[in-house]
Amino acid sequence: MKNYDVYLTPETIKDLTDIYEYITEKSDFPEVAWAYIEKLRLKCQSLKTAPLIGQKRDDLRKNLRIIPIDNSAVAAFEVNEEKQIVIILSIFYGGREYETMMSSEIPHKDDELDK
Repeated sequence: MKNYDVYLTPETIKDLTDIYEYITEKSDFPEVAWAYIEKLRLKCQSLKTAPLIGQKRDDLRKNLRIIPIDNSAVAAFEVNEEKQIVIILSIFYGGREYETMMSSEIPHKDDELDK
């Protein structure tokens, strides 16, 4: 069984930061927010052993896949089978409209991930 490397884009890291800040503000418990962020991050990392799961959404963007990573969060990602990498493009929280956002984005270039 192949293991893929999983990368979070800067946009994804910003998404996680925004989710953390939102949960902290609403709950007043930063430790709860941090635990949730860790849960999302670990779920993304689990794609290293099963990168081709999730719903293919070539209608929005070539090579795009979408997977729920929690009841309130969805990850958008691409898989490069040749390089054996998964690139998490964004994490959408709380019912955000990912279809419009993902179809309007420029495809991610993974040149910086050349090995």
